[in-house]
Amino acid sequence: MNSISDVTKVNLKPKDNFTNLVRNNGHFILVVLMIFSYFYNLPVAGYSLKGDNELRLYDFLGIIVLFVFFSNWKFYYVIIHKVTSFKWLYRFLIWCSLTILVTFIFSVFKDRINSFLQSILYLFHFWTFFATSMMAYVISFNKTKLKIFIYTVLISSILCSLIIAFQNFGIIPFLWNDNYFKSYRGFLSGTLGPNKIVTGMFSLMSVIFAIGIFFNKKVHISKIIVLIVVLTNLYVLLLSGSRTSYLGLLVFIAFFSFYRTTGFVFFGIIIVSLFGFLITTNQDLYDKADEVINQRVFDKIENEEELQNANVGELYEDLGSGRSTLSLKYVDYLLSNPEVIPFGVGFNNRMTRGFSAHNMYLNVIKELGLVGFYFYFGWLFSYFFISFKKYKGESLALKGMVASMLVTLLFGEHLYIYRPLFAILGLFLIIVNLLISTLHDNESE
Repeated sequence: MNSISDVTKVNLKPKDNFTNLVRNNGHFILVVLMIFSYFYNLPVAGYSLKGDNELRLYDFLGIIVLFVFFSNWKFYYVIIHKVTSFKWLYRFLIWCSLTILVTFIFSVFKDRINSFLQSILYLFHFWTFFATSMMAYVISFNKTKLKIFIYTVLISSILCSLIIAFQNFGIIPFLWNDNYFKSYRGFLSGTLGPNKIVTGMFSLMSVIFAIGIFFNKKVHISKIIVLIVVLTNLYVLLLSGSRTSYLGLLVFIAFFSFYRTTGFVFFGIIIVSLFGFLITTNQDLYDKADEVINQRVFDKIENEEELQNANVGELYEDLGSGRSTLSLKYVDYLLSNPEVIPFGVGFNNRMTRGFSAHNMYLNVIKELGLVGFYFYFGWLFSYFFISFKKYKGESLALKGMVASMLVTLLFGEHLYIYRPLFAILGLFLIIVNLLISTLHDNESE
């Protein structure tokens, strides 16, 4: 298997097209706007199929992205087959695109064509996120543009964190409509989306990305901004109450500290000291965080001996909000319908089993079968085979984030395309590709 570092030294053809795409300022601005749009999920327009439906900034920008992407398809097709992670994700995306025909058949027989149209929009999002990440990867061969991409992620993350913090102290109101307020009980999430997993995962990914950049010696990013990102997002992560995201952070810490103990301990001391000082010197900040942690974690544990005895099964029952029951129902469905297992029932087909499994391992088998399972997890595991050689900080951040996703996907489908998840997958693809892009033999201009 070729490493990304080998791939970046390959003479890609056509060479002139490669140079033009790297230096094209229009494409660069488009990617910057797309990155920003991932942090701004408030609707910008509405349409009606059956009830109120919404379009977001990345829906409109995505049309331009796909036009640019497919206008340069021959070039990007070469990149796809040179870079292992792109190849695996492309295979999965093609399989999703093929199996949506099965979803269409179900929608016709069940007279639910509106559900199919919603699935088409989700598939459009998937292609848009994929194309944007590829464009960012190519443009990042320019060192200056790579730094601007990184700063766009970091600063957007800080702004979102501040909005959420100000909301929790009554300075900024709830920004979504009444339907969202009722459905999510007024959960304060700024512009990210009123679902705890969205806020939690955005904060978790931002923290991991910032840590990777902090240890990067090739791309010089302000350490002060990096520390602000970590501090603000750790606080928002606490406020999110997302237990899945808490678990993801613990997995990442264990992974990163195991492979880079000295450096991570030093960084951890700085962060813990600053974060501790911030929380303990402001009673309101402390009370808010303490309230969320107690309500979302400790109050859910029926027997404290579970913690002392590390009873994982019982803790999962207490903290999982019924996830074990949903997972068992999905297992029962698959066992009762074994014909589904090889190829699935179609991308985003909610017409056979309406509720979410809250488990990507089961969900991908149900919708896309063992074929989809092979492509999807082949894509995620492909990141572990990337050779970073000298640049170990970003390597560990990348692989630590993937490790945390592999564990947390047992409890959710956050690296997939569903309405309540908004652009989590889009941000993940941008972050992993920016971390990989530190391997580029960057242009100086």
